[in-house]
Amino acid sequence: MWLGLFLVGPLCLMLAISFRGYQAGVGILPTWEVGHYARFLGDPFYRGILWNTLALGLQVTVWSLVLGYPLAYALSGLRGVRRSLLYFAILLPLLTSAVVRTFGWMILLSNNGFINQSLQALGLTDAPVRMMYHMSGVVIALVEVLLPFMVLAIDAALLNVDPALGEAARNLGAGSIRTFLAVTLPLSVPGVLSGSVLVFTLAISAFVTPSLIGGPKIKVMPTLVYEQGVSLLNWPFGAAIAFVMLFVILALFTATFRVTNRGAA
Repeated sequence: MWLGLFLVGPLCLMLAISFRGYQAGVGILPTWEVGHYARFLGDPFYRGILWNTLALGLQVTVWSLVLGYPLAYALSGLRGVRRSLLYFAILLPLLTSAVVRTFGWMILLSNNGFINQSLQALGLTDAPVRMMYHMSGVVIALVEVLLPFMVLAIDAALLNVDPALGEAARNLGAGSIRTFLAVTLPLSVPGVLSGSVLVFTLAISAFVTPSLIGGPKIKVMPTLVYEQGVSLLNWPFGAAIAFVMLFVILALFTATFRVTNRGAA
């Protein structure tokens, strides 16, 4: 009843609004149409924003995986106080609001920020590297925000790997690298997939970080929904954009579950 009232109900209402007509200066019309979906899918500008959003999610996911897997592997091998301290250090950023962390990244990534000043002081660059109001800055900030989710998902999968399997591989003559590639890595794939889906979904649906660090020049789906629904008051078109993104996320989840189930079988 709770989910139906506060989750399914608003989604159904928004779905109905996405099929309503709209006229500037008048508002939502009592007509039914699919023109908003056709407008989005038929316009290369909006399709480009969709592809940019998916590319952003892919970059954030890849970097989170590259940085998160070694950290999760190290975390899974620790016990006692050392594991508790590292676990707390990973969870610590989640105790701070994403808005506060994003403002912190704005200070770090600006042309006169700490990163650019350090690069120029070390002689690595002659001019500031453009990161604010650029896709690279959005990727850096989102990776920092979403990295704990990747680490925790992979750590949970690694903890379920039976240590006896690694010992058996070593008894059969496999070295550390071969044991990792043949035993540990394949058995951690469910954690990699779940962490990747979680990070990708959160990245393409993030609003605060792209809007503050990317600015008006970086268009992604969440900022486009906000622009249509709040700035232009075109609720039907904004709802249609939101459902296009929802369908993409559902398709991703479906594909991931099929791959996971096929691998388990």
